[in-house]
Amino acid sequence: MAWNQMTWVGRTRRTTCLARAQQHAVPHPGADMLSAATTQRLPQQPALPPPSLLPLHVSQRIAAARAVESRRHRRRDTRNGDDGDGPPLFVDPYADLLANWRFHEVADQMDATARQRWQRHQLRTALDVIATAHLDRLLLNATSVSAVNRITQGDYRQVVLLGDGMDTRPYRLPLAPGTAIFLVAPAAVHAAATAALASEEAAAVADAVAADGATTTSGGGGGIAGAASWAADSAGGGNEAGFVGGGGGEGEKPVKLRNRQHRPRPPPGCLLRRVPLELQPGTDFSSLTPSLEAAGFRTDRLSVWVVQGLSGLRLRYQDVVSLLAEAAHGAAYHSLLMGELPYMSYNQAANALADCGLLGAPLAFGTPESDYGRWREGWSPGTDGDVDVDGGCTATAAADQATQKEAGAAGRGARAGAGAGAGSETPVEAAAGAEAEAGAPQRWLFAAQQIRLSAAQMDVYAAHRTAAEETDEDFFDNFS
Repeated sequence: MAWNQMTWVGRTRRTTCLARAQQHAVPHPGADMLSAATTQRLPQQPALPPPSLLPLHVSQRIAAARAVESRRHRRRDTRNGDDGDGPPLFVDPYADLLANWRFHEVADQMDATARQRWQRHQLRTALDVIATAHLDRLLLNATSVSAVNRITQGDYRQVVLLGDGMDTRPYRLPLAPGTAIFLVAPAAVHAAATAALASEEAAAVADAVAADGATTTSGGGGGIAGAASWAADSAGGGNEAGFVGGGGGEGEKPVKLRNRQHRPRPPPGCLLRRVPLELQPGTDFSSLTPSLEAAGFRTDRLSVWVVQGLSGLRLRYQDVVSLLAEAAHGAAYHSLLMGELPYMSYNQAANALADCGLLGAPLAFGTPESDYGRWREGWSPGTDGDVDVDGGCTATAAADQATQKEAGAAGRGARAGAGAGAGSETPVEAAAGAEAEAGAPQRWLFAAQQIRLSAAQMDVYAAHRTAAEETDEDFFDNFS
């Protein structure tokens, strides 16, 4: 697998932050979680939930986006010229249960404000769908390769999912046997997800998936896609999910499962552990590594980290860097980190990775590498509405962009005062303009590799050096 390269500027250390806010386990109604299907009505613009409910709000938003994509194989969106016949990028049979939404009839007429909000919703959904598909691909690629170096060797059999407590990758991705999965999110989101996945509806969905013999969640509308459709219909209509379909052929009768034995669970040979961590502005994230270790995580073994669900949490830029630094602190040498960063400029995103000792670079949405057939011409990744709730990162990014624009304008003004032609522009000024354009705050994808030792590996390194010095022997840093 190829990973982008860039130089790093030093490591961000932990800082003392505000005390952890109390958690609230009240489920958010998710009123603005809309499906792109033509069976819904655009609601009124909802008020922003309090910070304590934002993680649950964001997780339900992402689950709703997964539900929209899962229904794509049987949806015809004539309003947008999309026939919906193309295979979905992924199928999540549990997304409808987690999204916590209600279906309504579509209003035939929309005013200008409602239409603008609908367009922003479509962009937000596309961003979540693209991020999910992109990270699915990177995660499966990462867990299928082995690392070869003189410090940490072997397969990537530790997966840390950071941010979204309703992430269903442990249930829908074909991870290799022996993989330990650690799902890190606020306790309130864990409670809501656990309750939804322990319901009778979730058991019926799991039975439907097992009955169809599904083994993969890649696109195509096969077994698991049919199970997802059946489950979505049952859950959306509010009916008791007590029957599962057969192979999907016409004339086949549904089969009632009298003794359910299936529940949503990871692939055979895999282990899932939920780890609580509050994700609020000013939170001290230093408990991340100890909490993971208490759940069985090994900081001296290779791991893959997937970060998703930070956009919309109102985290400041310093909070994002602190969280990434703690993740890097617990990631062994040559571990892989990938994910999505909330609204910030390109320079901020690149510096956030570099400051944590991660070798990688941000990737914008809508590029050929991140299009996935869901990006529309004319979209801008900074106009989906979440920019309002990521004020901390956005304010700094906007200030950087304004400074760059002022610098470029000052250079052009100085040249004009010196008698230079109005159309002449030096390469430096052109570069400043390009940087200003790249400085526009938006959400970013990223893939990076840990190029430093984890805290546990540093302890081993220090112990070997001390032992070598006590015996008056040369030490060549080979402490594997």
